[in-house]
Amino acid sequence: MQLNRVGRTDVRLSAVGFGTCQLRLVPAEQALATLRRGFELGVNWVHTSPDYAGAEELVARAIRESGREVIPVTDGSGTMGHFEHLFERSRRIFGRRRLPVWGISCIDDQEFVGHNVWDPGGMVEFVSRKKREGRIGAVYCTTHGPPDYVARLITSGCFDAVMLAWNPLGFHVLSSFAASEGKAYEDMAAGARLFALAQEHGVGLLVMKALAGGLLGRSRALPPRHLLSRERGALAARDVLRYVLQQPGVTAVVPGTASPAEAEENARAGHAPLRLSARRARALEERVAAMRRTLCSRCGECEPTCSRGLAVSWLFRDAYIWLNPSDTFDAVGRLHYFHLHPESELACASCRRRSCFCPQGLDVPSELARVHERMLGLRARGLLPRTPAELEGAAVGEHPRLRVVCAEVPRELPLRGSGVCRLWIENAGERCWAREAPEEDRLELRVCLGDRAVERVPLREDVHPGRRTHLSFALRAPAAAGPHDLRLRLAAAGDGAGTEVWSSKLIAARSPGRWTALVRRARRMLTRDPERGKAPR
Repeated sequence: MQLNRVGRTDVRLSAVGFGTCQLRLVPAEQALATLRRGFELGVNWVHTSPDYAGAEELVARAIRESGREVIPVTDGSGTMGHFEHLFERSRRIFGRRRLPVWGISCIDDQEFVGHNVWDPGGMVEFVSRKKREGRIGAVYCTTHGPPDYVARLITSGCFDAVMLAWNPLGFHVLSSFAASEGKAYEDMAAGARLFALAQEHGVGLLVMKALAGGLLGRSRALPPRHLLSRERGALAARDVLRYVLQQPGVTAVVPGTASPAEAEENARAGHAPLRLSARRARALEERVAAMRRTLCSRCGECEPTCSRGLAVSWLFRDAYIWLNPSDTFDAVGRLHYFHLHPESELACASCRRRSCFCPQGLDVPSELARVHERMLGLRARGLLPRTPAELEGAAVGEHPRLRVVCAEVPRELPLRGSGVCRLWIENAGERCWAREAPEEDRLELRVCLGDRAVERVPLREDVHPGRRTHLSFALRAPAAAGPHDLRLRLAAAGDGAGTEVWSSKLIAARSPGRWTALVRRARRMLTRDPERGKAPR
């Protein structure tokens, strides 16, 4: 594994680090196995943050279990009291007097909401003081700000490294046109200028979204539900990561990594020699150029020209999030695809004007129709969250009171096989669900097959009223074939009742898919009129 120096400090980071925001979507044991495999292959740093749903604790545990020297790269946000608390919390979680790398989370957002970043007594002054005291080795910040803003961070003299988003595609799954909300966001086209500027000022660049949130290749942890472009299937993560690493000024890349297979692929991209041949680089650039003709960058330029007034960029954004389910926790209810477009028939289908204009040459009606069809399919399969209207009266239980936003639960598993369950739930009550409550009051998810509890899944984070959390776990099928009652309840450890989150039939089958095929066949036979060859009146 190649190690690179962070700015002008003595801290050295592996060319590839791991991002951890996606770990909330996989079972804890899978998350730990992912991290340990990366450490075995030379990954010596992991980026995490206090709002990554318990990822800091998982990283700390994986470091302890591996016995290796791994650098937690974490950060803080909020009011100054909270910011200082998060610094001490990181030291406590990772058992360190000195944090090798620590800094400010999404610094542009901190400014935008009015937190004290630059003024006396603010965040920059705090991290600078801690570095002088020897409590921080290298100071960094993360940002999704526009190029001029990032340039000011680089030239400020306050940071040893800046973490920013960049990839050869020029956008990622979560890219958004946010001018309507009063805030400018990143523009990756200016990356070359920022690379040269960082190199000139001795500031290291840590690159996130290098794989475009999964658009550049196939995820090995949370596979895409549709590739959306032919070229995407031919891309290799190793080539993309090395393409980013060969840009001047880049210290390291930090792809989100959530399975041992991804850990293997991503980590080996940082093994020397890192050279990407001219032929492979050219092939990558050609494939990416072709992808831009079928993928929306969400620049928002087409929206004023749409005769139907569609929120085109937001429709594409939510669709990309759910068709590439590695960042679903960043989906926003008011921007839900079927909240913005409630009708099942796409408005473009009956539009005669077709006035929408895309500066990059995207056929907006055609591409939106393709995406719309896929989203209808996800909705039919129950793989989309509920819309704000559907959630309005959906609260259940009293203690705890909750709403189920989305549930991804297998209906069929092979005998003794296993599958991943993912729940996204909202605290609809008035009390915080605290992880560090007394043991008898601590909430956990109880997984029951029939009358037998087979799994207890603890919360990974505190969940305040109105906030949401993910519960991910591996469900193992019973040994007996046939249907079994599956019930999921959220309850305190000392409470026998709790609130039912989910109930269904789980089919344990000798031949996976056999029961599903039989049910579908029976439905077709029951609903088809044999004389007319169509559904009966």
